[in-house]
Amino acid sequence: MPQLASAIFAMLPLLTSLPMVSSVIAGGVADAADSKFKPYHNPIISGFAPDPSCIRVDAQYFCVTSSFSAFPGIPVYTSRDLVQWQQIGNVLSRPEQLPQLALVNQTTGGIWAATIRHHEGMFYVTTTLVFDGAPPLSPSRWDNLIFNTTDIWANNGNGWSDPVHFTFQGYDTSLFWDDDGTVYVQGSHAWHVFPAIEQFKIDVRTGKNLSEPIILWNGTGGLAPEAPHVFKRKDGYYLMIAEGGTGLGHMVTMAKSPDVTGPYTGYARNPVLTNANTSEYLQTVGHADLFTDTAGNWWGVALATRNATVNYPMGRETVLVPVIWEEGKFPVFDGATPGRAYVNMTGPLPDSQWPTPSDLKDPLVGHAQHVVFPSGPHPSLSDIPRQFVYYRLPDFSRFAVSPPGHPNTLRIMGSAENITGNGGIGTSTFIARRQDAVEFTAEATLEFAPKLTDPTVEEEEAGMTLFIQRTQHFDLGVVALRDSDSGELKKFIRLRTFSANSSADGMSDGYSRPGIMLLPSNVDKLRLRVQAVNASIYAFSYLTSEMTSSKWTIVGYGAAREVSGGFTGTLVGMFATGNGHNSITPAHFSNFTYDPVQNVL
Repeated sequence: MPQLASAIFAMLPLLTSLPMVSSVIAGGVADAADSKFKPYHNPIISGFAPDPSCIRVDAQYFCVTSSFSAFPGIPVYTSRDLVQWQQIGNVLSRPEQLPQLALVNQTTGGIWAATIRHHEGMFYVTTTLVFDGAPPLSPSRWDNLIFNTTDIWANNGNGWSDPVHFTFQGYDTSLFWDDDGTVYVQGSHAWHVFPAIEQFKIDVRTGKNLSEPIILWNGTGGLAPEAPHVFKRKDGYYLMIAEGGTGLGHMVTMAKSPDVTGPYTGYARNPVLTNANTSEYLQTVGHADLFTDTAGNWWGVALATRNATVNYPMGRETVLVPVIWEEGKFPVFDGATPGRAYVNMTGPLPDSQWPTPSDLKDPLVGHAQHVVFPSGPHPSLSDIPRQFVYYRLPDFSRFAVSPPGHPNTLRIMGSAENITGNGGIGTSTFIARRQDAVEFTAEATLEFAPKLTDPTVEEEEAGMTLFIQRTQHFDLGVVALRDSDSGELKKFIRLRTFSANSSADGMSDGYSRPGIMLLPSNVDKLRLRVQAVNASIYAFSYLTSEMTSSKWTIVGYGAAREVSGGFTGTLVGMFATGNGHNSITPAHFSNFTYDPVQNVL
């Protein structure tokens, strides 16, 4: 391990025993050009919130983001001031809506970018279920979908329809209604096969294509033209897309046409928004959408990544940029072309107010969440907070809320498949929520008592995980293993760090520091902790009832660089597994807490 990393790890026991302190984002930008401008901080929706699409309906703003293999999927967020956001539901909330999600076996597969639109009292979300392992030219690679609802609040925010499937050999689909009522779909294709934005007419009720696709624009020549949206203004139609790939070269470009079908002519001053070739903290800015506020001001949302070179475990997040869009001209993002997205920005924000009129129990994005699992006559998994997700479609029979004798707990019976899995389409038993702050502390109480006289419990394990994908995760677990000296089954607590730099068993790593400790045989109940100490290091520790709150025992450390990259972001939560066989020992979790540190870079 490099000497610097060793020095950092040596200091961490002291750091984790103190209140978390870090450099805090400075307050608002001074000398705003207009006294009505207010400061705000990006990202506005933090932590695994890529490919944003947003609209306004009356005085309420709604955004959706892509979710890949997380279920429930396509989270729906709302706000009334564009700064405070609250998740109100998930478009994909029932397995029967999309059973094919269980068949996704690629890290980059699943639910890609979604677009939300509202027309004549109906909300619509378009998205694509992508089987990223299929050949690029295979029709089975792309399953395009339209969900709808007349009441976005219905069924606790989960009242969206079953999807209407439609045919398009691509992704990033978006709906546009012209003044005559004609509905168009814009979409993009795999860049190495057919780098172009296409459009066709559709019947949104049946999914029937009503015209052949036509090419609208190939972009400016940047890699991967995608993420199209069409907007109509008095002087014509504006097409906004992303180019450069969803990496450091990401950018937003635009074109214009007098007719919705084209031809579209690119803006001479493209790109209109990008942080490429800058040293800004926010990078990969692109995949944008546009909407107006109640005062008629334009705003843009886009994805961005913090740092995007080493430590960026939260992945792609949603940023907000003020826009001026004068008639007859292309929009200007944050007063410049190209515009930039910054952590500290100002704009003509609406007055500050809570996102929803009545939901005061759900946390704001980036704020604390303390979960007491419900008890009562008929508790169910549907009572678990909407911020929690599974990996693909779980085996729900292996989860139970407040089973007999264990009120206010979540019971998980570990599956044979562990979190890494075998590369196939099996189901692992874990449940987690998004990391949405650079620094946080997450804890859960675990009661787990494998019968050590029964040899079949060997390798049964339960604990907490920090997960970004099946080959990148850190697992702090209580596990039944054979003692190397006596050969007897004993309980251990261990941290395994799975990454491209680790050994196959996760117990040796070039950057992280996994560890294992023997537990007393009579310790069946522990408090587990996952702590993001700073932007680069996670600490994993435990506490027993015999210890004071200041005596947390560190088991090991994980390096944020090893859970960075890809399309998604980190999740923190609870798991159980038999590591090759279905567990016979229940794991009971209670009092899950997530406490982020606000406004830390």
